[in-house]
Amino acid sequence: MISSDEPTWVALMTYPNAEAQVAKHLQEDLNIEYYLPMLHNRDKRYKRNKQPEKPMFPCYLFAKMTGKQIYPVRMVSGLVYIVSSKEGGIIPVPQKDIDTVRKFEESERKFFLCETSKLVKGASATLLEGEFAGMEGHLVKDCKDGNFCVTIDSTHISFLMKVRRADIVPAEEKNSAKKHYHI
Repeated sequence: MISSDEPTWVALMTYPNAEAQVAKHLQEDLNIEYYLPMLHNRDKRYKRNKQPEKPMFPCYLFAKMTGKQIYPVRMVSGLVYIVSSKEGGIIPVPQKDIDTVRKFEESERKFFLCETSKLVKGASATLLEGEFAGMEGHLVKDCKDGNFCVTIDSTHISFLMKVRRADIVPAEEKNSAKKHYHI
């Protein structure tokens, strides 16, 4: 549950192609901080008639709001719902998840987005090297090296990127010396 006074990140589901409209209402009408992560098209072939950017999570954006702002947010045109549990409580999105999404958005590294429920279950792991060092996620066992997955639980969406096995250790051993594991 979110506090009535302390702002907390939450995930909002919108109608298709309404993410920017909802973001504008949040900012201009309700003075609520939002985050709409975008995928940046870096392919030079798409100079004309193609979107250079599109939402990273179609039909989703994040808002930092208090419990007192729930009702006004629910009235925003284009919003379907605030992501909640089956019991009806709004699911807060941890700041570390927002930071993770920002890191992927700013990265030049190629990654794929996939629904978490469609991933092969793997071991929890931590990256040791590179710009994502220290990030925790899951290893997906379907390639020669390793596919590393970071999940944003509130949206049921995951980031998937290829990494060298030498750069991954099981999560419970992240503080030990660098070792090579065959995961």
